[in-house]
Amino acid sequence: MPLMRASEQGDAEARVEYGNLLRLQGRFPEAIRHFEAVTPGLTGELALRALRWWGTAEFQAGQMAEGLERCERAWRGYMALGDDERIGRVTQTVAQMLVQTGELTRAQHLYQEALRLLPSDRTPIARLSALTGLANVQVLTGDFRGAQATIAQAREALDQTDALTPRAYLLTVEAALHHLTGDHAAHLRTLEELRAIVETTRDFELLIWTATRFADLHSRQGQHGRALEVLLDLAPDATHPAVTQARGILLGRRQHHAQAAEHLSRALEAPGLGEGQRVRALLYLAEAQSRLGEDAASLHTFRAALTALVSARDRILYRPDLQELTPLVQRALLDPDLAPDMQLVLDKLSVPGSEAPQGASSLHLRVHTLGRAELERDGEPVALSLEGAVLTLVYLALHPGRTRRELEATLYPDRDPKTAGDYFRAVFRELRVRLGAEVLEMQGSPKQPRYRLGPDVHVHLDVTELRAALAAGDLARALSLYRGPFLPGLRMESEWADELREELRLLLTMEVRERLTRAREEGDLRRALLLANEFLRIDPYDLGVLEARVEIARQVAPPQELARYVVELHRMQP
Repeated sequence: MPLMRASEQGDAEARVEYGNLLRLQGRFPEAIRHFEAVTPGLTGELALRALRWWGTAEFQAGQMAEGLERCERAWRGYMALGDDERIGRVTQTVAQMLVQTGELTRAQHLYQEALRLLPSDRTPIARLSALTGLANVQVLTGDFRGAQATIAQAREALDQTDALTPRAYLLTVEAALHHLTGDHAAHLRTLEELRAIVETTRDFELLIWTATRFADLHSRQGQHGRALEVLLDLAPDATHPAVTQARGILLGRRQHHAQAAEHLSRALEAPGLGEGQRVRALLYLAEAQSRLGEDAASLHTFRAALTALVSARDRILYRPDLQELTPLVQRALLDPDLAPDMQLVLDKLSVPGSEAPQGASSLHLRVHTLGRAELERDGEPVALSLEGAVLTLVYLALHPGRTRRELEATLYPDRDPKTAGDYFRAVFRELRVRLGAEVLEMQGSPKQPRYRLGPDVHVHLDVTELRAALAAGDLARALSLYRGPFLPGLRMESEWADELREELRLLLTMEVRERLTRAREEGDLRRALLLANEFLRIDPYDLGVLEARVEIARQVAPPQELARYVVELHRMQP
Protein backbone atom coordinates (compact mmCIF):
# COMPACT_ATOMS: atom_id res chain seq x y z
CA MET A 1 0.00 0.00 0.00
CA PRO A 2 1.22 3.58 -0.69
CA LEU A 3 1.41 4.60 2.99
CA MET A 4 3.55 1.60 3.91
CA ARG A 5 5.85 2.18 0.92
CA ALA A 6 6.27 5.85 1.80
CA SER A 7 7.04 4.86 5.40
CA GLU A 8 9.64 2.34 4.28
CA GLN A 9 11.20 4.99 2.03
CA GLY A 10 11.77 7.24 5.04
CA ASP A 11 8.92 9.77 4.73
CA ALA A 12 8.60 11.03 8.33
CA GLU A 13 4.89 11.84 8.26
CA ALA A 14 4.13 8.57 6.49
CA ARG A 15 5.97 6.72 9.29
CA VAL A 16 3.77 8.35 11.91
CA GLU A 17 0.54 7.76 10.02
CA TYR A 18 1.47 4.16 9.21
CA GLY A 19 1.91 3.49 12.91
CA ASN A 20 -1.49 5.01 13.55
CA LEU A 21 -2.96 2.79 10.83
CA LEU A 22 -1.57 -0.27 12.61
CA ARG A 23 -3.27 0.97 15.78
CA LEU A 24 -6.59 1.51 14.03
CA GLN A 25 -6.41 -2.07 12.71
CA GLY A 26 -6.03 -3.37 16.26
CA ARG A 27 -2.39 -4.43 15.71
CA PHE A 28 -1.30 -2.76 18.92
CA PRO A 29 2.00 -4.63 19.58
CA GLU A 30 3.13 -3.86 16.01
CA ALA A 31 2.11 -0.22 16.37
CA ILE A 32 4.02 0.10 19.66
CA ARG A 33 7.17 -1.46 18.17
CA HIS A 34 6.86 0.78 15.13
CA PHE A 35 6.65 3.96 17.24
CA GLU A 36 9.51 2.83 19.46
CA ALA A 37 11.64 2.61 16.32
CA VAL A 38 10.62 5.82 14.52
CA THR A 39 9.83 8.36 17.26
CA PRO A 40 13.44 9.06 18.39
CA GLY A 41 14.25 10.41 14.93
CA LEU A 42 11.27 12.79 14.77
CA THR A 43 11.09 16.45 15.74
CA GLY A 44 8.48 19.18 16.11
CA GLU A 45 4.79 18.46 15.66
CA LEU A 46 5.45 15.04 14.12
CA ALA A 47 7.25 13.93 17.28
CA LEU A 48 4.26 15.05 19.37
CA ARG A 49 1.83 13.31 17.01
CA ALA A 50 3.85 10.11 17.27
CA LEU A 51 3.81 10.36 21.08
CA ARG A 52 0.04 10.75 20.98
CA TRP A 53 -0.58 7.68 18.82
CA TRP A 54 2.11 5.66 20.59
CA GLY A 55 0.49 6.38 23.94
CA THR A 56 -2.95 5.60 22.53
CA ALA A 57 -1.73 2.23 21.21
CA GLU A 58 -0.21 1.42 24.61
CA PHE A 59 -3.42 2.40 26.37
CA GLN A 60 -5.52 0.23 24.05
CA ALA A 61 -3.10 -2.67 24.55
CA GLY A 62 -3.69 -2.53 28.30
CA GLN A 63 -0.60 -0.51 29.25
CA MET A 64 -2.87 2.21 30.60
CA ALA A 65 -0.49 4.09 32.90
CA GLU A 66 2.27 4.23 30.28
CA GLY A 67 -0.14 5.22 27.53
CA LEU A 68 -1.75 8.01 29.56
CA GLU A 69 1.64 9.39 30.63
CA ARG A 70 2.88 9.44 27.01
CA CYS A 71 -0.28 11.20 25.77
CA GLU A 72 -0.03 13.80 28.54
CA ARG A 73 3.54 14.49 27.41
CA ALA A 74 2.22 15.07 23.89
CA TRP A 75 -0.52 17.32 25.31
CA ARG A 76 2.01 19.47 27.19
CA GLY A 77 4.09 19.70 24.01
CA TYR A 78 1.13 20.94 21.99
CA MET A 79 0.35 23.46 24.74
CA ALA A 80 3.88 24.83 24.29
CA LEU A 81 3.32 25.11 20.52
CA GLY A 82 0.21 27.20 21.15
CA ASP A 83 -1.86 25.61 18.38
CA ASP A 84 -5.40 25.71 19.81
CA GLU A 85 -6.83 23.29 17.29
CA ARG A 86 -4.23 20.61 17.93
CA ILE A 87 -4.40 21.26 21.67
CA GLY A 88 -8.12 20.60 21.46
CA ARG A 89 -7.59 17.34 19.62
CA VAL A 90 -5.03 15.97 22.09
CA THR A 91 -7.12 17.23 24.99
CA GLN A 92 -9.82 14.87 23.77
CA THR A 93 -7.40 11.94 23.64
CA VAL A 94 -6.37 12.53 27.24
CA ALA A 95 -9.99 13.03 28.30
CA GLN A 96 -10.97 9.71 26.71
CA MET A 97 -8.28 7.95 28.72
CA LEU A 98 -9.34 9.69 31.93
CA VAL A 99 -12.86 8.39 31.38
CA GLN A 100 -11.53 4.84 31.23
CA THR A 101 -9.44 5.34 34.36
CA GLY A 102 -12.48 6.73 36.19
CA GLU A 103 -11.44 10.38 36.48
CA LEU A 104 -14.79 11.63 35.19
CA THR A 105 -14.76 15.12 36.69
CA ARG A 106 -11.40 15.95 35.16
CA ALA A 107 -12.46 14.37 31.87
CA GLN A 108 -15.62 16.49 31.71
CA HIS A 109 -13.56 19.64 32.37
CA LEU A 110 -11.15 18.71 29.55
CA TYR A 111 -13.96 18.08 27.07
CA GLN A 112 -15.50 21.45 27.87
CA GLU A 113 -12.09 23.07 27.45
CA ALA A 114 -11.62 21.31 24.12
CA LEU A 115 -14.97 22.62 22.89
CA ARG A 116 -13.87 26.12 23.86
CA LEU A 117 -10.60 25.80 21.92
CA LEU A 118 -11.92 24.11 18.80
CA PRO A 119 -13.38 26.55 16.25
CA SER A 120 -16.77 25.40 14.99
CA ASP A 121 -16.15 26.51 11.42
CA ARG A 122 -12.81 24.78 10.80
CA THR A 123 -12.90 21.70 13.04
CA PRO A 124 -16.28 19.96 12.72
CA ILE A 125 -14.80 16.50 13.29
CA ALA A 126 -12.84 17.53 16.36
CA ARG A 127 -15.84 19.34 17.83
CA LEU A 128 -18.04 16.34 17.10
CA SER A 129 -15.57 14.10 18.93
CA ALA A 130 -15.50 16.47 21.91
CA LEU A 131 -19.30 16.60 22.04
CA THR A 132 -19.38 12.81 21.87
CA GLY A 133 -16.91 12.56 24.75
CA LEU A 134 -18.87 15.04 26.84
CA ALA A 135 -22.12 13.15 26.21
CA ASN A 136 -20.40 9.94 27.25
CA VAL A 137 -19.29 11.48 30.57
CA GLN A 138 -22.84 12.73 31.12
CA VAL A 139 -24.18 9.23 30.55
CA LEU A 140 -21.65 7.77 32.99
CA THR A 141 -22.57 10.30 35.67
CA GLY A 142 -26.29 9.71 35.19
CA ASP A 143 -27.00 13.07 33.59
CA PHE A 144 -29.24 11.53 30.93
CA ARG A 145 -31.03 14.75 30.06
CA GLY A 146 -27.71 16.52 29.68
CA ALA A 147 -26.47 13.70 27.48
CA GLN A 148 -29.58 13.89 25.34
CA ALA A 149 -29.03 17.64 24.81
CA THR A 150 -25.34 17.17 23.98
CA ILE A 151 -26.15 14.38 21.52
CA ALA A 152 -28.64 16.70 19.84
CA GLN A 153 -25.84 19.27 19.40
CA ALA A 154 -23.57 16.57 18.03
CA ARG A 155 -26.25 15.47 15.57
CA GLU A 156 -26.32 19.02 14.24
CA ALA A 157 -22.54 18.94 13.86
CA LEU A 158 -22.88 15.83 11.70
CA ASP A 159 -24.27 18.02 8.94
CA GLN A 160 -20.82 19.60 8.56
CA THR A 161 -18.89 16.40 7.84
CA ASP A 162 -19.21 13.10 6.02
CA ALA A 163 -16.60 11.41 8.21
CA LEU A 164 -17.82 8.02 9.36
CA THR A 165 -15.67 7.24 12.40
CA PRO A 166 -16.74 10.28 14.52
CA ARG A 167 -20.34 9.49 13.60
CA ALA A 168 -19.80 5.91 14.77
CA TYR A 169 -18.43 6.97 18.16
CA LEU A 170 -21.40 9.28 18.68
CA LEU A 171 -23.71 6.36 17.95
CA THR A 172 -21.98 4.21 20.59
CA VAL A 173 -22.81 6.84 23.22
CA GLU A 174 -26.35 7.22 21.93
CA ALA A 175 -26.80 3.44 22.02
CA ALA A 176 -25.59 3.33 25.64
CA LEU A 177 -28.07 6.08 26.56
CA HIS A 178 -30.98 4.19 25.00
CA HIS A 179 -29.86 0.97 26.70
CA LEU A 180 -29.81 2.61 30.11
CA THR A 181 -33.13 4.39 29.66
CA GLY A 182 -34.83 1.26 28.34
CA ASP A 183 -35.77 2.66 24.93
CA HIS A 184 -35.24 -0.63 23.12
CA ALA A 185 -36.63 0.45 19.76
CA ALA A 186 -34.28 3.46 19.62
CA HIS A 187 -31.44 1.24 20.86
CA LEU A 188 -31.98 -1.18 17.98
CA ARG A 189 -32.21 1.62 15.41
CA THR A 190 -28.98 3.16 16.68
CA LEU A 191 -27.10 -0.13 16.55
CA GLU A 192 -28.34 -0.81 13.03
CA GLU A 193 -27.09 2.62 11.96
CA LEU A 194 -23.78 1.92 13.67
CA ARG A 195 -23.41 -1.49 12.06
CA ALA A 196 -23.73 0.00 8.58
CA ILE A 197 -20.83 2.33 9.38
CA VAL A 198 -18.42 -0.11 11.03
CA GLU A 199 -18.89 -2.65 8.26
CA THR A 200 -17.53 0.09 5.97
CA THR A 201 -14.73 1.49 8.14
CA ARG A 202 -13.65 -1.93 9.56
CA ASP A 203 -12.35 -0.21 12.71
CA PHE A 204 -11.32 -3.13 14.94
CA GLU A 205 -12.53 -1.83 18.31
CA LEU A 206 -15.77 -0.45 16.90
CA LEU A 207 -16.48 -3.78 15.25
CA ILE A 208 -15.92 -5.61 18.54
CA TRP A 209 -18.07 -3.09 20.44
CA THR A 210 -20.92 -3.20 17.93
CA ALA A 211 -20.88 -6.98 17.61
CA THR A 212 -21.05 -7.59 21.36
CA ARG A 213 -23.71 -4.91 22.00
CA PHE A 214 -25.86 -6.04 19.09
CA ALA A 215 -25.66 -9.64 20.30
CA ASP A 216 -26.51 -8.57 23.84
CA LEU A 217 -29.62 -6.69 22.71
CA HIS A 218 -30.91 -9.60 20.60
CA SER A 219 -30.24 -12.00 23.45
CA ARG A 220 -32.12 -9.81 25.95
CA GLN A 221 -35.08 -9.93 23.56
CA GLY A 222 -34.93 -13.73 23.46
CA GLN A 223 -33.51 -13.90 19.92
CA HIS A 224 -30.61 -16.14 20.92
CA GLY A 225 -29.84 -17.60 17.50
CA ARG A 226 -29.80 -14.17 15.92
CA ALA A 227 -27.60 -12.91 18.75
CA LEU A 228 -24.93 -15.54 18.11
CA GLU A 229 -25.17 -15.03 14.37
CA VAL A 230 -24.54 -11.28 14.54
CA LEU A 231 -21.75 -11.74 17.08
CA LEU A 232 -19.78 -14.15 14.90
CA ASP A 233 -20.58 -12.37 11.62
CA LEU A 234 -19.58 -8.91 12.78
CA ALA A 235 -16.70 -9.49 15.21
CA PRO A 236 -13.35 -9.34 13.37
CA ASP A 237 -11.75 -11.82 15.80
CA ALA A 238 -13.91 -14.63 17.16
CA THR A 239 -11.27 -15.43 19.80
CA HIS A 240 -11.14 -11.91 21.23
CA PRO A 241 -11.81 -11.98 25.02
CA ALA A 242 -14.79 -9.61 24.64
CA VAL A 243 -16.36 -12.00 22.13
CA THR A 244 -15.70 -14.97 24.41
CA GLN A 245 -17.29 -13.06 27.27
CA ALA A 246 -20.33 -12.17 25.15
CA ARG A 247 -20.76 -15.81 24.14
CA GLY A 248 -20.68 -16.78 27.80
CA ILE A 249 -23.49 -14.35 28.59
CA LEU A 250 -25.55 -15.61 25.65
CA LEU A 251 -25.08 -19.22 26.76
CA GLY A 252 -26.20 -18.35 30.27
CA ARG A 253 -29.39 -16.77 28.98
CA ARG A 254 -30.09 -19.98 27.08
CA GLN A 255 -29.72 -21.92 30.34
CA HIS A 256 -26.44 -23.58 29.22
CA HIS A 257 -24.80 -22.73 32.52
CA ALA A 258 -21.78 -25.08 32.38
CA GLN A 259 -20.77 -23.76 28.96
CA ALA A 260 -21.45 -20.22 30.08
CA ALA A 261 -19.15 -20.64 33.06
CA GLU A 262 -16.42 -22.11 30.85
CA HIS A 263 -16.53 -19.21 28.37
CA LEU A 264 -16.68 -16.54 31.04
CA SER A 265 -13.79 -18.09 32.97
CA ARG A 266 -11.74 -18.24 29.78
CA ALA A 267 -12.48 -14.59 29.03
CA LEU A 268 -11.40 -13.57 32.53
CA GLU A 269 -8.11 -15.45 32.16
CA ALA A 270 -7.27 -13.86 28.80
CA PRO A 271 -5.20 -10.67 28.54
CA GLY A 272 -6.84 -7.69 26.89
CA LEU A 273 -10.25 -7.88 28.58
CA GLY A 274 -11.23 -4.35 29.60
CA GLU A 275 -12.19 -3.58 33.18
CA GLY A 276 -15.84 -3.04 32.30
CA GLN A 277 -15.96 -6.32 30.43
CA ARG A 278 -14.22 -8.02 33.36
CA VAL A 279 -16.88 -6.85 35.81
CA ARG A 280 -19.69 -8.06 33.53
CA ALA A 281 -17.93 -11.39 33.11
CA LEU A 282 -17.69 -11.75 36.90
CA LEU A 283 -21.37 -10.93 37.39
CA TYR A 284 -22.60 -13.43 34.85
CA LEU A 285 -20.09 -16.06 35.95
CA ALA A 286 -21.48 -15.74 39.48
CA GLU A 287 -24.96 -16.29 38.05
CA ALA A 288 -23.84 -19.38 36.09
CA GLN A 289 -22.10 -20.84 39.14
CA SER A 290 -25.20 -20.23 41.23
CA ARG A 291 -27.40 -22.02 38.69
CA LEU A 292 -24.94 -24.94 38.72
CA GLY A 293 -25.30 -25.21 42.50
CA GLU A 294 -21.77 -23.95 43.14
CA ASP A 295 -22.86 -21.54 45.86
CA ALA A 296 -19.46 -20.97 47.45
CA ALA A 297 -17.81 -20.25 44.09
CA SER A 298 -20.69 -18.00 43.08
CA LEU A 299 -20.39 -16.00 46.30
CA HIS A 300 -16.64 -15.62 45.81
CA THR A 301 -17.06 -14.46 42.20
CA PHE A 302 -19.85 -12.04 43.05
CA ARG A 303 -17.75 -10.60 45.87
CA ALA A 304 -14.99 -9.82 43.33
CA ALA A 305 -17.50 -8.10 41.04
CA LEU A 306 -18.99 -6.16 43.93
CA THR A 307 -15.55 -4.97 45.05
CA ALA A 308 -14.97 -3.57 41.57
CA LEU A 309 -18.42 -1.98 41.45
CA VAL A 310 -17.91 -0.14 44.73
CA SER A 311 -14.97 1.80 43.30
CA ALA A 312 -16.08 1.92 39.64
CA ARG A 313 -16.84 5.38 38.30
CA ASP A 314 -18.81 3.91 35.40
CA ARG A 315 -20.98 1.71 37.61
CA ILE A 316 -24.16 3.08 36.06
CA LEU A 317 -23.40 1.03 32.95
CA TYR A 318 -23.98 -2.12 34.99
CA ARG A 319 -27.45 -1.10 36.14
CA PRO A 320 -29.26 -3.21 33.48
CA ASP A 321 -27.07 -6.20 34.38
CA LEU A 322 -27.85 -5.92 38.08
CA GLN A 323 -31.53 -5.57 37.26
CA GLU A 324 -31.34 -8.73 35.18
CA LEU A 325 -29.44 -10.59 37.91
CA THR A 326 -31.91 -9.68 40.64
CA PRO A 327 -31.67 -13.04 42.48
CA LEU A 328 -27.91 -12.51 42.95
CA VAL A 329 -28.49 -8.98 44.19
CA GLN A 330 -31.18 -10.15 46.57
CA ARG A 331 -28.88 -12.86 47.92
CA ALA A 332 -26.13 -10.29 48.47
CA LEU A 333 -28.55 -8.03 50.34
CA LEU A 334 -29.28 -10.91 52.69
CA ASP A 335 -25.59 -11.72 53.29
CA PRO A 336 -24.22 -9.82 56.31
CA ASP A 337 -20.77 -9.49 54.68
CA LEU A 338 -21.99 -8.31 51.27
CA ALA A 339 -25.09 -6.32 52.21
CA PRO A 340 -23.33 -2.99 53.07
CA ASP A 341 -21.40 -2.85 49.77
CA MET A 342 -24.39 -4.09 47.78
CA GLN A 343 -26.63 -1.41 49.26
CA LEU A 344 -23.96 1.21 48.60
CA VAL A 345 -23.81 0.26 44.93
CA LEU A 346 -27.61 0.26 44.62
CA ASP A 347 -27.79 3.68 46.25
CA LYS A 348 -25.15 5.01 43.86
CA LEU A 349 -27.14 3.68 40.92
CA SER A 350 -30.17 5.70 42.00
CA VAL A 351 -28.69 8.82 40.44
CA PRO A 352 -30.91 11.92 40.73
CA GLY A 353 -31.85 13.06 37.25
CA SER A 354 -31.01 9.71 35.66
CA GLU A 355 -34.60 9.02 34.73
CA ALA A 356 -35.32 8.41 31.09
CA PRO A 357 -35.25 11.65 29.11
CA GLN A 358 -38.62 13.10 28.27
CA GLY A 359 -40.00 11.33 25.27
CA ALA A 360 -38.49 7.92 26.10
CA SER A 361 -41.14 5.31 25.36
CA SER A 362 -43.12 3.49 28.02
CA LEU A 363 -43.53 -0.26 27.82
CA HIS A 364 -46.77 -1.22 26.07
CA LEU A 365 -47.71 -4.88 26.21
CA ARG A 366 -50.65 -6.74 24.74
CA VAL A 367 -51.30 -10.15 26.27
CA HIS A 368 -53.54 -12.68 24.52
CA THR A 369 -54.67 -15.50 26.83
CA LEU A 370 -58.07 -16.55 25.46
CA GLY A 371 -57.53 -19.54 23.22
CA ARG A 372 -53.80 -18.85 23.00
CA ALA A 373 -50.82 -17.60 24.97
CA GLU A 374 -49.21 -14.77 23.01
CA LEU A 375 -47.43 -11.60 23.98
CA GLU A 376 -46.72 -8.45 21.97
CA ARG A 377 -44.49 -5.56 22.85
CA ASP A 378 -45.18 -2.35 20.93
CA GLY A 379 -46.90 -4.44 18.27
CA GLU A 380 -44.05 -6.92 17.88
CA PRO A 381 -44.47 -10.55 19.03
CA VAL A 382 -42.29 -11.67 21.92
CA ALA A 383 -41.55 -15.38 22.33
CA LEU A 384 -41.43 -16.74 25.88
CA SER A 385 -40.02 -20.19 26.55
CA LEU A 386 -41.59 -20.75 29.99
CA GLU A 387 -45.35 -21.27 30.09
CA GLY A 388 -45.42 -19.76 33.57
CA ALA A 389 -44.13 -16.44 32.22
CA VAL A 390 -47.42 -15.34 30.64
CA LEU A 391 -49.35 -16.74 33.61
CA THR A 392 -47.22 -14.73 36.05
CA LEU A 393 -47.46 -11.57 33.95
CA VAL A 394 -51.26 -11.83 33.82
CA TYR A 395 -51.54 -12.55 37.53
CA LEU A 396 -49.42 -9.54 38.51
CA ALA A 397 -51.41 -7.34 36.12
CA LEU A 398 -54.60 -8.39 37.93
CA HIS A 399 -53.18 -8.82 41.44
CA PRO A 400 -50.18 -6.52 42.04
CA GLY A 401 -48.19 -6.40 45.25
CA ARG A 402 -47.90 -10.12 45.98
CA THR A 403 -44.93 -11.75 47.68
CA ARG A 404 -42.93 -14.48 46.03
CA ARG A 405 -44.40 -17.11 48.35
CA GLU A 406 -47.92 -15.94 47.54
CA LEU A 407 -47.15 -16.13 43.84
CA GLU A 408 -45.62 -19.59 44.14
CA ALA A 409 -48.52 -20.93 46.23
CA THR A 410 -51.12 -19.51 43.84
CA LEU A 411 -49.52 -20.20 40.50
CA TYR A 412 -47.29 -23.24 41.08
CA PRO A 413 -48.97 -25.17 43.92
CA ASP A 414 -48.00 -28.53 42.40
CA ARG A 415 -44.29 -27.85 42.99
CA ASP A 416 -42.34 -28.27 46.19
CA PRO A 417 -40.97 -25.02 47.73
CA LYS A 418 -37.47 -25.34 46.26
CA THR A 419 -38.68 -26.25 42.77
CA ALA A 420 -41.30 -23.50 42.89
CA GLY A 421 -38.67 -20.98 43.99
CA ASP A 422 -36.31 -21.99 41.19
CA TYR A 423 -39.10 -21.83 38.64
CA PHE A 424 -40.24 -18.39 39.82
CA ARG A 425 -36.69 -17.07 39.53
CA ALA A 426 -36.49 -18.44 35.99
CA VAL A 427 -39.82 -16.80 35.10
CA PHE A 428 -38.79 -13.52 36.72
CA ARG A 429 -35.52 -13.55 34.80
CA GLU A 430 -37.16 -14.38 31.46
CA LEU A 431 -39.71 -11.59 31.78
CA ARG A 432 -37.01 -9.01 32.54
CA VAL A 433 -34.66 -10.32 29.86
CA ARG A 434 -37.30 -10.48 27.12
CA LEU A 435 -39.29 -7.37 28.03
CA GLY A 436 -36.76 -5.17 29.82
CA ALA A 437 -35.85 -4.78 33.46
CA GLU A 438 -38.58 -2.16 33.93
CA VAL A 439 -41.37 -4.71 33.41
CA LEU A 440 -41.22 -5.89 37.04
CA GLU A 441 -40.34 -4.10 40.23
CA MET A 442 -39.98 -5.10 43.84
CA GLN A 443 -41.17 -3.09 46.81
CA GLY A 444 -40.86 -3.48 50.55
CA SER A 445 -38.42 -5.57 52.54
CA PRO A 446 -35.52 -7.18 50.63
CA LYS A 447 -36.23 -10.37 52.58
CA GLN A 448 -39.84 -10.54 51.43
CA PRO A 449 -40.38 -8.10 48.56
CA ARG A 450 -43.71 -7.57 46.91
CA TYR A 451 -43.79 -7.82 43.14
CA ARG A 452 -45.73 -5.65 40.72
CA LEU A 453 -45.48 -4.41 37.17
CA GLY A 454 -43.37 -1.30 36.68
CA PRO A 455 -45.07 2.11 36.81
CA ASP A 456 -44.47 2.76 33.10
CA VAL A 457 -45.75 -0.65 31.99
CA HIS A 458 -49.10 -0.50 30.22
CA VAL A 459 -50.76 -3.90 29.76
CA HIS A 460 -53.66 -4.52 27.40
CA LEU A 461 -55.10 -7.82 28.64
CA ASP A 462 -57.85 -9.62 26.77
CA VAL A 463 -59.23 -10.98 30.05
CA THR A 464 -59.80 -7.45 31.33
CA GLU A 465 -61.27 -6.36 28.00
CA LEU A 466 -63.65 -9.36 28.02
CA ARG A 467 -64.91 -8.50 31.49
CA ALA A 468 -65.37 -4.87 30.49
CA ALA A 469 -67.33 -5.86 27.37
CA LEU A 470 -69.66 -8.10 29.37
CA ALA A 471 -70.17 -5.39 31.98
CA ALA A 472 -71.12 -2.95 29.21
CA GLY A 473 -73.50 -5.46 27.62
CA ASP A 474 -71.41 -5.58 24.43
CA LEU A 475 -71.85 -9.26 23.60
CA ALA A 476 -70.42 -8.94 20.10
CA ARG A 477 -67.20 -7.51 21.49
CA ALA A 478 -67.07 -10.20 24.18
CA LEU A 479 -67.54 -12.99 21.63
CA SER A 480 -64.85 -11.54 19.36
CA LEU A 481 -62.40 -11.48 22.27
CA TYR A 482 -63.17 -15.02 23.40
CA ARG A 483 -61.13 -17.19 21.06
CA GLY A 484 -61.03 -20.10 23.47
CA PRO A 485 -60.45 -20.96 27.15
CA PHE A 486 -57.99 -19.01 29.30
CA LEU A 487 -54.44 -20.26 28.55
CA PRO A 488 -55.45 -23.53 26.88
CA GLY A 489 -52.92 -26.31 27.10
CA LEU A 490 -51.46 -25.00 30.35
CA ARG A 491 -49.73 -28.01 31.84
CA MET A 492 -49.15 -26.45 35.22
CA GLU A 493 -51.66 -27.35 37.92
CA SER A 494 -52.63 -23.81 38.84
CA GLU A 495 -55.88 -23.58 40.77
CA TRP A 496 -56.05 -19.84 40.09
CA ALA A 497 -55.79 -20.41 36.34
CA ASP A 498 -58.46 -23.12 36.51
CA GLU A 499 -60.81 -20.88 38.47
CA LEU A 500 -60.29 -17.93 36.12
CA ARG A 501 -60.83 -20.16 33.10
CA GLU A 502 -64.13 -21.42 34.54
CA GLU A 503 -65.20 -17.94 35.69
CA LEU A 504 -64.77 -16.46 32.23
CA ARG A 505 -66.56 -19.38 30.59
CA LEU A 506 -69.52 -19.05 32.97
CA LEU A 507 -69.76 -15.27 32.63
CA LEU A 508 -69.87 -15.49 28.86
CA THR A 509 -72.19 -18.48 28.59
CA MET A 510 -74.62 -16.93 31.08
CA GLU A 511 -74.85 -13.81 28.93
CA VAL A 512 -75.27 -15.82 25.73
CA ARG A 513 -77.90 -18.10 27.33
CA GLU A 514 -79.88 -15.08 28.47
CA ARG A 515 -79.78 -13.54 24.96
CA LEU A 516 -80.71 -16.91 23.45
CA THR A 517 -83.74 -17.28 25.71
CA ARG A 518 -84.83 -13.71 24.98
CA ALA A 519 -84.52 -14.23 21.22
CA ARG A 520 -86.69 -17.38 21.36
CA GLU A 521 -89.29 -15.60 23.45
CA GLU A 522 -89.37 -12.74 20.95
CA GLY A 523 -89.70 -15.13 18.02
CA ASP A 524 -86.34 -14.13 16.52
CA LEU A 525 -85.42 -17.73 15.78
CA ARG A 526 -82.65 -17.05 13.28
CA ARG A 527 -80.89 -14.95 15.86
CA ALA A 528 -81.58 -17.62 18.46
CA LEU A 529 -79.89 -20.20 16.22
CA LEU A 530 -76.82 -18.02 15.83
CA LEU A 531 -76.64 -17.54 19.59
CA ALA A 532 -76.97 -21.28 20.16
CA ASN A 533 -74.01 -21.87 17.85
CA GLU A 534 -71.97 -19.23 19.68
CA PHE A 535 -72.83 -20.83 23.00
CA LEU A 536 -71.73 -24.26 21.81
CA ARG A 537 -68.48 -22.78 20.49
CA ILE A 538 -67.76 -21.86 24.10
CA ASP A 539 -69.24 -24.97 25.74
CA PRO A 540 -69.83 -27.73 23.17
CA TYR A 541 -71.01 -30.23 25.78
CA ASP A 542 -74.14 -28.46 27.09
CA LEU A 543 -76.88 -30.95 26.34
CA GLY A 544 -79.73 -28.48 26.95
CA VAL A 545 -78.45 -26.03 24.34
CA LEU A 546 -77.74 -28.87 21.88
CA GLU A 547 -81.39 -29.93 22.20
CA ALA A 548 -82.61 -26.34 21.90
CA ARG A 549 -80.57 -25.84 18.74
CA VAL A 550 -82.22 -28.83 17.08
CA GLU A 551 -85.67 -27.52 18.04
CA ILE A 552 -84.92 -24.09 16.59
CA ALA A 553 -83.27 -25.53 13.47
CA ARG A 554 -86.40 -27.62 12.67
CA GLN A 555 -88.20 -24.31 12.08
CA VAL A 556 -85.60 -22.14 10.31
CA ALA A 557 -82.58 -24.18 9.11
CA PRO A 558 -82.06 -26.00 5.79
CA PRO A 559 -82.32 -29.82 5.94
CA GLN A 560 -78.56 -30.37 5.64
CA GLU A 561 -77.84 -28.02 8.56
CA LEU A 562 -80.55 -29.61 10.69
CA ALA A 563 -79.12 -33.07 9.95
CA ARG A 564 -75.69 -31.96 11.16
CA TYR A 565 -77.15 -30.60 14.40
CA VAL A 566 -79.09 -33.84 15.00
CA VAL A 567 -75.92 -35.90 14.53
CA GLU A 568 -74.01 -33.72 17.01
CA LEU A 569 -76.84 -34.03 19.56
CA HIS A 570 -76.94 -37.83 19.26
CA ARG A 571 -73.17 -37.97 19.66
CA MET A 572 -73.45 -36.22 23.05
CA GLN A 573 -76.46 -38.13 24.35
CA PRO A 574 -75.79 -41.07 26.71
